[in-house]
Amino acid sequence: MNSFVEKFKEEVREYCERLESGLLILENDPENHQVIDEIFRIMHSMKGSGGMFGFDLVSYVTHDLESLYDQFRTGKRKIDPDVISFTLQAIDGIQNLMVLEPTEEHLLLAEKMKSETQQQLARQTGGEVHLQNDTCLGCETSEKPVAGQNTYFISFIPDPTILKNGTNPLYLVDELNALGECNTQVSFDQLPDLENTEPDNCYVSWNLFISTEETVDTLNDVFIFVAEHAEILIEKISSGNILHDDQLLSDFLNAKLNKEYWNLADYNIPEQEKEPVIQDSEPETTPLAEPKTSAEPPGNSPFAASAVDSVRVNSQKIDQYMNLVSELITAQSRLEEVSSKIKHSELVAITESFAKLSRQLRENAFDMSLVPLQNLAVRFNRLIHDLSKTLDKEVVLVTEGLETELDKNIIEKLVEPLLHIIRNSLDHGIESREERLARMKNPVGKISIKASTVGSYVQIDIEDDGAGLDVNRIQEKAKASGILKSQSNLSDEDLIQLIFEPGFSTATQVTDVSGRGVGMDVVRRRVHEMRGSIELTSEKNLFTRITIKLPLSLSIIDGLLITVGPSYYVIPSSVVRKIYSINPAMLKKEFRQVIEFGDSQFPYLNLHTEFEGEDNLPEEQFVVVVSFFNQLFGLVVDEVVREYQAVIKPLGKLLKGKDVFSGASILGTGQLALVIDTNKMIKKYS
Repeated sequence: MNSFVEKFKEEVREYCERLESGLLILENDPENHQVIDEIFRIMHSMKGSGGMFGFDLVSYVTHDLESLYDQFRTGKRKIDPDVISFTLQAIDGIQNLMVLEPTEEHLLLAEKMKSETQQQLARQTGGEVHLQNDTCLGCETSEKPVAGQNTYFISFIPDPTILKNGTNPLYLVDELNALGECNTQVSFDQLPDLENTEPDNCYVSWNLFISTEETVDTLNDVFIFVAEHAEILIEKISSGNILHDDQLLSDFLNAKLNKEYWNLADYNIPEQEKEPVIQDSEPETTPLAEPKTSAEPPGNSPFAASAVDSVRVNSQKIDQYMNLVSELITAQSRLEEVSSKIKHSELVAITESFAKLSRQLRENAFDMSLVPLQNLAVRFNRLIHDLSKTLDKEVVLVTEGLETELDKNIIEKLVEPLLHIIRNSLDHGIESREERLARMKNPVGKISIKASTVGSYVQIDIEDDGAGLDVNRIQEKAKASGILKSQSNLSDEDLIQLIFEPGFSTATQVTDVSGRGVGMDVVRRRVHEMRGSIELTSEKNLFTRITIKLPLSLSIIDGLLITVGPSYYVIPSSVVRKIYSINPAMLKKEFRQVIEFGDSQFPYLNLHTEFEGEDNLPEEQFVVVVSFFNQLFGLVVDEVVREYQAVIKPLGKLLKGKDVFSGASILGTGQLALVIDTNKMIKKYS
């Protein structure tokens, strides 16, 4: 049962994200009835499913939220910003109520949320609140007959194996009781002899009469998750509440037993309250699942067989799959090493086939682990919605390219840095409405997020059209805090980068949003931990732009295997542009640390000199030309071995602090090859 509860929790998290997304759409398009209908359906599903899995507080709260949104769904009222803000807060509360054993604090929160929802409903209806089944927690009340109700007969015969898929039929019966007044009869007709009884099977069925104002569709929704595991029949037997009329109920049961036609009964209620009853040639009967037969269901049947386009997979299984693929690639490297020594034709052929298969498997695993940035859009919009109201600023979010995909592990680590950048843009960047009007700007501020794939990297630009960075103020703050010495003479570009220093802040006061001097240094550290880079550009009174570049994956990369002295290293293929052969004597003549090849000229760094000293230089070296930001840079190495799929492992304690290396890979020989972070290497040694 625990596995089903966990799956339901995942579904609730998805429900909440969809609700937030829909509500933020309604904020700009309150007449979007398609979104309103979707919100209503989600709340209805959460109410029913919550009761089914024992999350009673979720059902308790969402019942009234469903009633509130029924006002907008039916067109009786129009949704307004106050309701949207209230519902967003309610979503946060619902996630806090996802507990099977609630404490007193949870109960108080549920009562508070229910009370606030009823106040919202009273505001919409002018003070007249008619909540269905409005009960208190822990109380049991019976419904009084209400004019305008209908009475239905429900036959619920679960499959004997229904308990094995995590469904508790009692929760469904309990949910029906929450929809109206019920008369329930339990049947044990299917109970076998004791010797043939399976303890894990369900042999109980139910016949119910229910008087409710709900529609047939709502009754159907109670069984939406078990329709394929039960025989269910819903039939309207009368308009009005006839549960207290034993004779009429008996007549209906006799008609069912004798397979006689039943005319819809019209209970004797006041004429002005009586609902019109349309007499059809057949009674209103809604079978959810027909008794099983050997015949195939019709093509237009809601339960006809259909292709499965996707499946839900636990993220831990994806991680495990990636780890296994990583180990397979390491084993393949070992096989290639052995094959090159033995040089047996059949072994060489097998090795080549194995290499192709492992590469295809790697690409398949890699694709499975990619997640679009679009998954974070709701969180971005929600943050801007909440902070805009807190800071009393009007801000819109413009996104582009959020379909760009990244490794899910990178996405998880990227969330907090991006949210912090957006928070800073709202608090420090975007000016107040009055300031923007005084500067002849649009009174509504704009934050844009643009993502794109550049080679094997993803570039994310976060830009606001706010006040920009004041270089003079940054310099003053840096000197006052001791980050910058008074005699230091930095360029404007270098001064701007000081905001990434620990403890630096230009905020004049501490708020709940920012100003504590903790943040941008953490953002830079998080990005660097993901082998990425972060740049900041700004122009006063115009914009501030932060550019983040990240690798597509953290676990496996295509690289170039090189040697420097006796050691092996890997340079990511994504940064390699060209490779030249060179005589070390040529380098000694270049006193400016600049080398020319034809029409190309670029600075270089001799890794042998840096790592091994001037001794034992080989007769021939190679210049690996890599991209360094917007220019080319040469890394001089002793030998270029071959292209190499590097399975990156984290560095151990012995190499902790060596940030010029982003990890290590195990070669087929068992040796370690350090993976070079070329940007950091060039910055440190050049």
